[in-house]
Amino acid sequence: MKTSEYSKHIEYWTLDRNITFLNHGSFGATPLKIMAKQNYYRELMENEPVDFFVNKMPELLNESKGKLAKFIGVDNNDIVFVQNTTTGVNQILTSFPYKSGDEWLVTSHAYGACMNAIKHFAHRNNIVLKIADIPFPVKNDEEILNAIGQMISSKTKLALIDHITSATGMIFPIKEVIDLLHDHGIKVLVDGAHAPGMVDLDIIGLDADIYVGNCHKWMCAPKGSAFMHVKKEFKEFIKPLVISHFNDTDINGDSYWSNQFMWDGTHDFSQYICVGDTIQFMNSLQPGGWKGIMDHNHKLAWQGANLIAQRLNIELPLEEKFIGSMVNIPMPDGEEGFPKFNETSPLKKVLFEKYKIEVPVFFFPSAPTQWLRISAQLYNSLEQYEYLGECLESLK
Repeated sequence: MKTSEYSKHIEYWTLDRNITFLNHGSFGATPLKIMAKQNYYRELMENEPVDFFVNKMPELLNESKGKLAKFIGVDNNDIVFVQNTTTGVNQILTSFPYKSGDEWLVTSHAYGACMNAIKHFAHRNNIVLKIADIPFPVKNDEEILNAIGQMISSKTKLALIDHITSATGMIFPIKEVIDLLHDHGIKVLVDGAHAPGMVDLDIIGLDADIYVGNCHKWMCAPKGSAFMHVKKEFKEFIKPLVISHFNDTDINGDSYWSNQFMWDGTHDFSQYICVGDTIQFMNSLQPGGWKGIMDHNHKLAWQGANLIAQRLNIELPLEEKFIGSMVNIPMPDGEEGFPKFNETSPLKKVLFEKYKIEVPVFFFPSAPTQWLRISAQLYNSLEQYEYLGECLESLK
């Protein structure tokens, strides 16, 4: 059994052609042209480090951030670059004002790293953490809203909510969730790790108090690039983890808050500088630009999932409206015990070692209930999902 063919767009990526890569959702994949652009900025840095860091870097960062701000529809001065969504979530939880005995709210679908973070800060600060048990599969938005609503009390001050969940690939009715929480005076921190580049993102329209999202996943920017958006009226509470240079720049101006986050020490800033270049490059790859990319990836993921489901004679857990570019497919029960982040399930292992397929396998809400999650990006083809379905059928 041979590996399957990628689409014609594979020419823009360096992915191993001997591996059927159906896991863009985990870490993304950066196009060749953007990798070359990142090397250009690194060479610029090393050719004259002092001139780069003191003079060129701030201007390059601001230019890239401006393009990102336009892409997600926000004010340039209301966003800052962070390494990843988890970093941004930790940044907020460190800064968020609290009193002992306050309550924070999170859902059972929260990403493992962020769940660990909110548990840590809640315990350290004597905050009660409530976990809303969201069913999966879900039939409608009301099931999600009701589960969250049942956990709200007069003491609830902050809620951490996923826009698109990692373990289930499900798009939450995020606007309705935010409105529900705001009706109770609760501040909302949205984990939007998967949203930028997968769905049309209107952060201002969503009205989240803080929104954190990755650029290195569905936007395909270099690894270690993400953003944090904070409402103007909430900025006074959110401070950088590292106080350093640029903390005294434009103190009375509009850019003061974002300037405080610019310099957290000497390191490679090229991944941030490349975000703007990535937005422009990806926009050129598909008719209709970014909307064309999102529509293409959604259609391919949905078609691929249905093809696999038909071959295995199973039903998909969610209606199409809950799906972006990732789909969970039910698998036979796995082993007992919950694998840690760096542990590999037997099914994932055999798919990779025997069939050269890279695809994640999750236990959700806990072992032995097992799911396989496919992703779809421009470089994938329907043939690859046919191949995965054929391999899964042979394992029955």
